[in-house]
Amino acid sequence: MDFITFERLREKYRLFISKAENLINGKNAIVQTNSVWLGRKEIEKILEQTDREKGGIKVFFGKYDEETVKGFNDPTREKEYIGKLTVIFAASDDNSDPTEESQLLNFGKPCPPDCC
Repeated sequence: MDFITFERLREKYRLFISKAENLINGKNAIVQTNSVWLGRKEIEKILEQTDREKGGIKVFFGKYDEETVKGFNDPTREKEYIGKLTVIFAASDDNSDPTEESQLLNFGKPCPPDCC
């Protein structure tokens, strides 16, 4: 992928998600997630559970609420993440859905608020 395409895709997402957030939540709209960072060790741990030839990572999209944010790396920051979009990585062979909790990875660093 070239950077022009990368930036265009990101900008289309930002415009869409901003409009959607404002339409759905009105005055309670939040600045929505633009990216999620996950560490190499965590990704490798997920990939180790897959077949070397047919394996990969299946990405699911989600949104934190008061219940799903529990267990976050820093409990004092849980409220910052309520309403934020997230990604869930799952160990997958041939695009299959996960069947065990050990195949799932979440709690990366959503941006915002965790931006560099």
